[in-house]
Amino acid sequence: MNPIDPRQTSTMRELGKEHDVHYRQEVLKPLFDCIKSADSCYLIGAGSMGKTRLLDHLIRTDVQQHYLGEKAAHTLIIRLDMNRLSDYSEWEFYELMLFNIVQVSGQCSIPEIERKSAGFLQTFLLPVLDQPGNTLKALRFLELVITNLMVVDNDLSLCLLMDEFDEAYRHLPAKVFAHLRGIRDANKNRLCYALLMRNPPTYLRPNLNEHEGFYELLSRNQIAIGPYSWQDVRAMLLQLEARFEYPLNETAREKIYEVSGGHPGTVLALFTNMRRTVEGVAYRFDPRWLAKEETIKEECRKLLASLEPEEQAGILDFAKGNMADASPAIKALRAKKLLIAGEGHVPQIFSPIFAAYLQNLPSG
Repeated sequence: MNPIDPRQTSTMRELGKEHDVHYRQEVLKPLFDCIKSADSCYLIGAGSMGKTRLLDHLIRTDVQQHYLGEKAAHTLIIRLDMNRLSDYSEWEFYELMLFNIVQVSGQCSIPEIERKSAGFLQTFLLPVLDQPGNTLKALRFLELVITNLMVVDNDLSLCLLMDEFDEAYRHLPAKVFAHLRGIRDANKNRLCYALLMRNPPTYLRPNLNEHEGFYELLSRNQIAIGPYSWQDVRAMLLQLEARFEYPLNETAREKIYEVSGGHPGTVLALFTNMRRTVEGVAYRFDPRWLAKEETIKEECRKLLASLEPEEQAGILDFAKGNMADASPAIKALRAKKLLIAGEGHVPQIFSPIFAAYLQNLPSG
């Protein structure tokens, strides 16, 4: 029986109605700027901030052309989902990278690379799969396939986009980070890494000696995946209105954005809740009332649960009036845009509903 050709298997595509190319531009512009200059970066955000939609969006051809211009025809973005690892061994990590490179090269819009992909499969991937656990072979074949890509297209830029990377960063052997740094140095100005994480690398791996060379590549380029902008909330609501045949006026849309703070899960819960309540009632947009509604409470619970324990304690204290502005937890919450500058630059919780939910929780 012939093995399944990974070049014929599907890579991720945006589901549902496609967004306008400007969707999440506050995140994607700095990310694509890094890709254009072959600078590595890490994107940090709390859970349930629409990260999957963001990733599905950025692999679209028209989106890459919008941000990269002519360079889009010579850029290959390889998306790697760390949830596909069964353990954090060196061999399995390199095999996943190699598998995804072969898969994407067989489906890309660069004709020279697409023609070579069958050779990549036979020469590099299948021999590695035939010898599971042979770490050195997997690493060397990974290096060789990257070298071959660069030779096929002399103008090629390669971005390895590593999704759900927190646990991998925490548990991969230290030598992996040295090898990743070495691969980048061998392809300087043409290869970069973009890591999607919930926490900064130094939080996940406090011993900098284990990953300092790799961390140097990322440290200057932190990009926040925060709540939606007004434009993206409005576009989301228009899609929901069309889908459920329940039109809103502009004032209602603005109110939803204001009380949700742009949290996509809360926006959906608010829209659903509005369809069940009577128009014109005084409490319809009252955060204190909304924070007690079950579907909205669940979104708040999931957001809080996505944070580290010290961040949970920090934002709960903050909501209850403890302005511990310089604590590490508060700094992390600012980085994730869960705390923002309010009137007079006084910090505040990004969402009035989330703030009301936290205030209703017991201390400690």
